[in-house]
Amino acid sequence: MVNWTGRVVRDDKRGAIAEDLPPILERIGITRPAWLELAKEFETTFRSWIGQTEHVERVCERGGQRWARGIRACRRLFPQLSTLSSLPRTP
Repeated sequence: MVNWTGRVVRDDKRGAIAEDLPPILERIGITRPAWLELAKEFETTFRSWIGQTEHVERVCERGGQRWARGIRACRRLFPQLSTLSSLPRTP
């Protein structure tokens, strides 16, 4: 709905999305099934960080954490954005 509304808003107004831009999920590299899973299971899957595996790992390293809850889901939901992780996998 937000994507559609942004495309309807006038071009000269803040928040307008150009007609030639692909849909938001396509632009950020998330499939529709992955988005639905994120929306429905967010609070049970993730406790703090979510996003590209490499970014989550960097935040954990800076904070002295050895693992992040949900890192496996990050790998699964964002496969095109992630590479193999150096962090231990959570059970």
